[in-house]
Amino acid sequence: MQSRHMTKPIQTRRVKEALVRVQNLFLDPGARLTTADAAQMAGLDSQVCGALMQSLVEAGFLEQRLRGVFVRTRPTGKSIV
Repeated sequence: MQSRHMTKPIQTRRVKEALVRVQNLFLDPGARLTTADAAQMAGLDSQVCGALMQSLVEAGFLEQRLRGVFVRTRPTGKSIV
């Protein structure tokens, strides 16, 4: 049985990996995706993907437009992860 403190780094790593997968979807110029589109493309649950995309909005990497479409704010060349 794993101790509780051993699972936290694994969970953190998985979240970071998922965040990078979502972020990478928006590296192509002109990428415009809904949460459902991004979830399907990244292989994530839509609720998880939505939370990750909201994190990217809060970090200034994405912005949400009309009808739930997300776009990259402006290329900076740096990752937020």
